[in-house]
Amino acid sequence: MESAVAIISVSAIIFLAHLFGGLFDKTRIPDVLPLVLIGVLMGPVFHMVSPHDFGGVGSVFTSIALIIILFDCGIDLDLGMLSKAVAPALRLGLLTFAITVATTVLLAGYALKLSPIDGCILGCIAAAVSPPVVIPMLAKLSCSEHTRTTLILESTICEVLGIVSTLACVQIATAANVQPTVIVGGIIASFVLAAMIGVAAALLWSSVLKIIRRVENSIFCTPAFVCMVYATAELLGYSGPVAALVFGLVLGNVRDLKFLQKIPYLQNQAVTLTHQEKTFFAALVFFLKSLFFVYVGLSMQFDDKYLVVAALVLTVWTMLVRLIITRCSLPKSLGIYDLSISSVMVPKGLAAAVLASLVSQAGIASAPIIREVAFGVILFSISAVALMTFLIERGLATSFYNYIFAESAVVATAAATGDGTAAPAPTEPAPSQNTDSAVDPSPLANSDT
Repeated sequence: MESAVAIISVSAIIFLAHLFGGLFDKTRIPDVLPLVLIGVLMGPVFHMVSPHDFGGVGSVFTSIALIIILFDCGIDLDLGMLSKAVAPALRLGLLTFAITVATTVLLAGYALKLSPIDGCILGCIAAAVSPPVVIPMLAKLSCSEHTRTTLILESTICEVLGIVSTLACVQIATAANVQPTVIVGGIIASFVLAAMIGVAAALLWSSVLKIIRRVENSIFCTPAFVCMVYATAELLGYSGPVAALVFGLVLGNVRDLKFLQKIPYLQNQAVTLTHQEKTFFAALVFFLKSLFFVYVGLSMQFDDKYLVVAALVLTVWTMLVRLIITRCSLPKSLGIYDLSISSVMVPKGLAAAVLASLVSQAGIASAPIIREVAFGVILFSISAVALMTFLIERGLATSFYNYIFAESAVVATAAATGDGTAAPAPTEPAPSQNTDSAVDPSPLANSDT
């Protein structure tokens, strides 16, 4: 009987995910939010199921979902666009992370009476933007390919920084001796060496893919191999998400890598993925994404009303911080629509929930407070991003963002006309188009990207 209920539940979630995706085209409400709310209703509200019921399977499933989503995202990234997006992604990600952590320390000390190191732990969790939430949202929006690439890279940077920094702060809180140089070196190594693993694995897999395809039902071999790449990076102490993203990026653009022409063995052997394989991965991502967000909702815990309010205040504050950072850090060649989307795309996800649970396992005294606030930030941030993207898509927030980014719009329009004369900024965003296109159909986004 229990297995029958589980099968019905999973099937219903998949059907509802398709329905929510269709509703987005009509209502502009991102499908991520209703999936999370379903999980909240099934878990914290009605207590029908909890993450503990899944045991170790739950964490394995969420890791696989993260791997496949990042891998599929890397496949779709363009190397030419990536080179242009790296600098703004680093600038936006590092500023967002640093300022969010710093201001959270102050807020946590004042409102929650947390020590500076405990405030840093909460700040690192709150600054960990979630790629599995950002990527599906961007897939439904009309932002330019440059902005999409920038935000994907930035979310990956922030998540890895959040994971590494949280673990470092926990080590500081529980250890007597702290070596800052070791911690900083570990963060750098986590990025660089994980990327090297991703590149090497992609070149290896590309060179043997022709042989692998001769095996029956070999389409599952590539997802299995990318999971091995992720696990290898994690076992070595590096960033699995970065390795998975880079693996997909190199595999999807292997024919455009000029340095391969200098390697005799790889000149004619390296191949990329077929259209059929990419279609399969897209369907797999949809399936895993649907279950992933329901599991995020199941993982939330709300026991103290004061801490829930504190989480709401912290979420609003991080959104305001992001608005200021976007205004000051992104290139002025972007249009108002892209700047608007960039200014709200800071949702948290399951990584934040896992980190909050790890803090509890570490035995830190203020762990219950950190965990409760972190779960609240996850729910409120996803809800806030969904609400703001709805308002932006509907054109209901155009006046506000015209005011915030007025100077950027003038500069961008003048650059586009080439004569230094700014045309009036449009007041309505374009309707959503096919998000697989690399061209931004929004009239508020300029062709410079």
